Amino acid sequence: MTSRIGIATWNFDGDDLCAKLRSFAEMGYTAAGINVRLLDALSEQEEADASRIMDTHDLVLTFHGGLKTDQPQDEAAALARAERIVTWHQRTGRVVCSSYDTPHVTIAEGIRRADPEPILGILDEVLSVFAGTGIRVLLEDCPIYPEQMRRLQGWTQRHPHLGVLVDLGHMNLRLREPKHDPQPLRPGAVEAYLKGIPWEIVELHVHSNDGSRDQHAPPYAPNADLPTAARVLREIGFTGVSTIELVPAWCGMPPEEIMPACRRSLEYWSDLL
Repeated sequence: MTSRIGIATWNFDGDDLCAKLRSFAEMGYTAAGINVRLLDALSEQEEADASRIMDTHDLVLTFHGGLKTDQPQDEAAALARAERIVTWHQRTGRVVCSSYDTPHVTIAEGIRRADPEPILGILDEVLSVFAGTGIRVLLEDCPIYPEQMRRLQGWTQRHPHLGVLVDLGHMNLRLREPKHDPQPLRPGAVEAYLKGIPWEIVELHVHSNDGSRDQHAPPYAPNADLPTAARVLREIGFTGVSTIELVPAWCGMPPEEIMPACRRSLEYWSDLL
């Protein structure tokens, strides 16, 4: 697949998926990220309308969400959403992947790590739903560290459609743990982080922050080293989907700046990649 750039639609006001798809496609985006929870209320007519927009503008979809298992209904909801995604893909051929957050635990002051253990049971079931469909299933930022790699050893052999989503904004924070020092990263840190990931990188979440907290600012904002990240991704042959993940409320963006920032983010990352 040729590399595409999309945008996380769930971070923008309004419930009209079609309006969002049309607006971002006309900006030049070639992919769109949808939160899996939207599927719970999406009608068949709305899906059909969205599919026509996707065909008109040659858009592909990525889905993102969580795999909560606190209640019995959580597991049923996760499987129902997965089945809905598969059905949509069978009708359109335009779904690339469905990615899932991994629970995190604090292992030391200022340091948190993804712990896949609580979701492995439901993940196995979700992987079975997607098997043979051509849709990739991704864990966000896992596995990255040795303890995660040991826990997930053998999973990609059993499930070859399993891959990883790498969040570049989160990478900027992790490489500054535990102090979150805003000074430039040590030489080679970004290269070691990205080249050390053992699974195929299928999708990226692209945003920036000042190194102190998760701001989901535009990728051209300081101080994530995204130029280096883009170079490394080219070197390792990344051809997946880059999803711009802005959260205007988290980075203090005024309403009148949101759409220009979306357009500039697309141009900035496209030039880098």
